[in-house]
Amino acid sequence: MGEADFPMLNEFYRTSDAAVKKELVAQAVNKVLSSRIMPQIQRIKDNQVIYFGDTGYNVFVNDTIPQDLNWMLLAIKSSQQMVDNATLAGEILTEQNLTSLVGTIAMLSGMASPVTAAVSTLTLLVAQAVLKVCTNAKDHQLGLLLTSFVRQEHYPNGKRDAQDVPDATGNMKVDYTIFGF
Repeated sequence: MGEADFPMLNEFYRTSDAAVKKELVAQAVNKVLSSRIMPQIQRIKDNQVIYFGDTGYNVFVNDTIPQDLNWMLLAIKSSQQMVDNATLAGEILTEQNLTSLVGTIAMLSGMASPVTAAVSTLTLLVAQAVLKVCTNAKDHQLGLLLTSFVRQEHYPNGKRDAQDVPDATGNMKVDYTIFGF
């Protein structure tokens, strides 16, 4: 997901109405949640290589190559079925969290790309909420790759290819290719 997927955040920076800001942040959180793809892979072993088909897996589809892209790969050892988006939205979209999110996103207004920074912040906060819900369900985080790409720097010609990228936990290494045409 990139900045173009979050027109509500542009509106966030144009309005001064606190209630409207909360609603726009709630919309943005729901957008991040709706992008979750949670395939379950049975009987994973240490040092196992996991393939997503011989051609890979579409993580973002659009008519144009995005100017920025945020990607989270979260590996969880789950003792139950993964929590649905409604449960996660209920955990994240409390009055206290919304007030905090509005304040955090408002502070980003002075940045060169405040919407891009806000999307990255929301992606991180959703990841933290997923981990909190999973921890409460006695699930265990095995790995977390949370990364943001900017076309000009990371895929100027529409392609980025990387191998052995360590995740934040030190438990996984990820090979990936992203491309657009």
